[in-house]
Amino acid sequence: MSPALAGSPAAQAELRPLLSRFANGARAERIALEPELLAFRGRHASDDLARVATVHLAWIALERGDLRRAEALAAEVEAAGRSAVGDLARVIRGAALRRSGKPRPAFGVLRPLVSKMIDAYVRALLNEEVTAAAMEAGAWTQAIELMSVWLREADDDRRAAVRAQIGAQLREVPIDHLVRALRAGRATGEVVSPEVDLRSLLAERLAIVARERRDVALAKELLDRADAALGTQRDAIFELAAGAGAARVEPPTVGLLLSTRTAASRRRGVEIAAGVAHGLGLLRPGADARLVSRDDGGEGSVDEALNSLTAEGAAVLIAGSDREQATEAAKFARTHAIPVLLVHPPEPAALDGAFVFVVGEEPARSIEVLAAALAERGAKPVALVGGDAEVRKDAGAAPPGAAGAATAGAAGAAGAAPPGAAGAAGAALLAEHGIALALPCDGTFDTRALRPPAIRGMVLAGDARCADQALRAAPRSVTIALAFETAIAPPPGSLVATAGLFPLLAAPSGAQPPPGAGDPRATPASGAAAALAAWLATHPSPPSFWAALGRDAGVLAWAGVQRLPKTGTEDPAEVKARRLAAASAMSTATAELWTTAADGFGGRRVLPRVIGYRESGKAR
Repeated sequence: MSPALAGSPAAQAELRPLLSRFANGARAERIALEPELLAFRGRHASDDLARVATVHLAWIALERGDLRRAEALAAEVEAAGRSAVGDLARVIRGAALRRSGKPRPAFGVLRPLVSKMIDAYVRALLNEEVTAAAMEAGAWTQAIELMSVWLREADDDRRAAVRAQIGAQLREVPIDHLVRALRAGRATGEVVSPEVDLRSLLAERLAIVARERRDVALAKELLDRADAALGTQRDAIFELAAGAGAARVEPPTVGLLLSTRTAASRRRGVEIAAGVAHGLGLLRPGADARLVSRDDGGEGSVDEALNSLTAEGAAVLIAGSDREQATEAAKFARTHAIPVLLVHPPEPAALDGAFVFVVGEEPARSIEVLAAALAERGAKPVALVGGDAEVRKDAGAAPPGAAGAATAGAAGAAGAAPPGAAGAAGAALLAEHGIALALPCDGTFDTRALRPPAIRGMVLAGDARCADQALRAAPRSVTIALAFETAIAPPPGSLVATAGLFPLLAAPSGAQPPPGAGDPRATPASGAAAALAAWLATHPSPPSFWAALGRDAGVLAWAGVQRLPKTGTEDPAEVKARRLAAASAMSTATAELWTTAADGFGGRRVLPRVIGYRESGKAR
């Protein structure tokens, strides 16, 4: 620590060989220096170099795992003011914080010191610890940047070991962050030699992922952006990219396409994925099914993502967390003759074709049923609160911010129509479903509209936060109804939309079918209890609407792939035959489903479903 050697000449001469041995020694050799450093500090207690000995004793305490002593000694040195030895003390304190399970505070201490330490052995500790802190804190972008610094600043004799450490860490970084780093060229730095350039490690990791997943799109991108960095992986990646158009089927593989286009579709995607995994039995020991997934975000498209899933061998695809993606996926199904299960209905014109199967339901349908039920009970005018823009549009709401005479009249004594109310252009559609007022939950809504005599019934269609906000604002005289996507416990006396076993909260009681429809109580209450128990065995809370739809899609997808041959194929005729067999099997399969009383498609392409409601307990 040469910049700190400012004490007496005698003390300098005594300490310098100790520091040299410390800098060049392994862990055991450093720990063995403790008695000599303690003796030095005792002999030169009044010399400035005693602080240098103290901070190295803190380092030894860190090596021993005595984190409290390491922090205490480091703090003692830091208290003396800013200096090179004080910066080393901060490195020790940050490392102790990280090793004691506090990565975020550790990162805050260590990050400002990066590339500011003179001594190589101190830089090595700092770069290792700050990168580990970023990784443990989930700060993936910063972690990748710090890996680049660490690799670039490593001594020649340590670089191979550092590369191995970084290679192991990259396996823990989410793939989308690695792809972003590759696209940004974030790892290249000023030196292009492969040994000191993180880009080669990024390319190696992504090449392994592309080959494992048979991700054609990723293989193409690697060739485009990191061809020279692929090394021995290049030939395999070239072959994978060249096979982009090659259809294949691997047993028994289901492909899942998620959406990252909006916050609502991202939330739905997480829930759908959990349901699909449950339906395929992936959480059971020895599960036979194989699930591969992609999303439509970033620079890709629905077609690219679905092509990637088929390249991985998916014989059945599950897609469509919103209408736009469902419509594109339906087109892909027809074009490529591969069965696709849609979790959300597509545009009506996209329903044609033997390979398009609709498992899902328009979320707005539950709103319509509940609004009609409230109106029949005299709980009108009815307000619709929450739901994304697509749901409010389907329920007849006009664009947010349009206030019109129809809504103002419904509000009565409440005064002017609040922001987000439906205007005159949407009044007819609102009235058709018994809804007088539509309020979004992306901001604070005007609670005056919920006061009597303005609103007597309220349909909640948003998330838990939105529902809680509306419930706090609603007078006790307002009758509450919960649509499919409202994931809260139903208040006593409220109406709850039902479809088959859903919602799996308790044994169905008091269920009522919509006017003119069949009875949705075809499945016994014990079926709901058993289904809920099976779900709660691996999940912390009951399934949401989208998780239940995903589960049913998973069950039907498994029916399509489970009897296919147990060997993979790329033969075009055989791929075509297997996809057709999967479609036929799904069309006629029977199973207990959660979101419908029907036991399958019954030879059709749209899952039949009766939407009803039940009353929860007594009046609130």
